[in-house]
Amino acid sequence: MDEQVIDYDDDLFVFGPLDEGKAIGTADIGSLVLKNDMLHPKDTDPDKFKDERKKGLTVGKRKLKQVQDRVEQAMLDMLGQLHSGKIDERQFKKTATNTMKTAWRDVFLAGVRAGGTPGEGAGKGKTLVKLLPGDEVRLKSAMKHEMKFLNGLIRNIVEDDYTMPLPRRIHMYVNALESFYDSARVIALPFNSLIRWHGPADKKTCPSCRYMFENSPFTKHILPTTPRSGMTICLTNCRDRLRVDLVEQQEALKVAKGSAYTRGGHIKNLRKIKRTGTL
Repeated sequence: MDEQVIDYDDDLFVFGPLDEGKAIGTADIGSLVLKNDMLHPKDTDPDKFKDERKKGLTVGKRKLKQVQDRVEQAMLDMLGQLHSGKIDERQFKKTATNTMKTAWRDVFLAGVRAGGTPGEGAGKGKTLVKLLPGDEVRLKSAMKHEMKFLNGLIRNIVEDDYTMPLPRRIHMYVNALESFYDSARVIALPFNSLIRWHGPADKKTCPSCRYMFENSPFTKHILPTTPRSGMTICLTNCRDRLRVDLVEQQEALKVAKGSAYTRGGHIKNLRKIKRTGTL
């Protein structure tokens, strides 16, 4: 692999809440399909689905940005209250946890909507989606996994153990919500979707993302991670996005069968690249 020119700050490459990829990279295969999709396949009417996905992307992105702005301000406010003595460590942890639980749910629903799942209707509180009980279980499982990263952030804050300014660390953490959103979006996609790692692919591109470019496209069951999940060397500095194209079922099957690696194989490769800088 050619040498890459990376201009990220060194203090971003530290152990923290973004040390390992989340959601897609740690989910079992069964969790990559919404129960609702198994009852109502989206590829039965491609034109209708295309329209829903277009509307869903608009709604989902708007909701994601609202949640990110809300969470960042709330976390900064809590940090100020902790340092001024208005709340103690126990109150800080409880409030931060409740804030993130609400955020994870909102972002997950936004991602599912962006994946093309029809919304509940117009008006406040009616622009996202309704999950079936089985999907609620998957969401709770994903949230439980996210708690490990949140606990790490809270522990570092409470113990005054960090290497970058806390506002910057919090901003980095909040940016990672986009990966949770993308994971939900991928989960909600129909099987006949091809997912490409899309972005500049220039000299600033890290070896991890270069690997993702070289191995695109992926099907939803093979995609190993999403941008800003923590599994790539560039962490939340990732400039890339996921581009989704609907194809015929046979084309998706061909890509799946022709893949050089399984999802697990890709994850193993990405971990090695992140550890050593090369495959």
